[in-house]
Amino acid sequence: MQHLQTDNYNVFAEICKPVLLKYIDHSKLNDTEKKYLQMFSTWNLRNDINEKGATVFKVWWDSVEVATYADEYAKATVKLPWPDESTLIDKLISDSSNYKFIDNINTPNKKETITDVVTLAFKNAAKTLQDLEQKNKLEWVKFKDTRVQHLLQIPALSNLHLPIGGGVHIINATSENHGPSWRMVVHLTNKIEAYGVYPGGQSGNPGSKYYNNFIDYWAAGKYYSIIFVNKHDVRKDERMKWHTVFVNG
Repeated sequence: MQHLQTDNYNVFAEICKPVLLKYIDHSKLNDTEKKYLQMFSTWNLRNDINEKGATVFKVWWDSVEVATYADEYAKATVKLPWPDESTLIDKLISDSSNYKFIDNINTPNKKETITDVVTLAFKNAAKTLQDLEQKNKLEWVKFKDTRVQHLLQIPALSNLHLPIGGGVHIINATSENHGPSWRMVVHLTNKIEAYGVYPGGQSGNPGSKYYNNFIDYWAAGKYYSIIFVNKHDVRKDERMKWHTVFVNG
């Protein structure tokens, strides 16, 4: 269960990958673009911290959405939400070239196909990817750049640049600044066995060593054993550091 909660396998990418590779026009790619396509083609579909293919997919898919919807929605007089990602990939899987959003309304003399959209989106994405690579931010951990912020958004009191994978469409749904924080696994046997962790610490005092001492464990996907004892065993349990006893005055 611990491994499940920190699983970085990207199910959405598993669906999208063969479709994107099907419609990309290799003949229109330069050497730099082919390099990024190779990163995506050989990607293992896991958003682990060192994966560059995960970044290529994220940037490419975002670009596909822009190439599909931006021209139509730019004409809207009010801000409207774009269709769900599942709607778009469903249309691409079914080869729906007649999907009204595929054609770019700004090119009246041409009717775009899925291949046109996917290829243009990749070429646009490659420009972003090249910029990321120059800044040494192509690895997923650097691109996503997860942080746990202080409630007042004060960087000095926050934990930045955490080495953790995951993301949208993944069981480990950790994004840049949101995601599953508290993790807990409980085995309800007669003697309860439980493990848990959260990205923080047991003290709200930034000067305390307990302010953020759980952060590294949480980012690494590790867990602490949680102590469950009944009132009869609490005094003799060796894991108890001290006891507080209240008596009548």
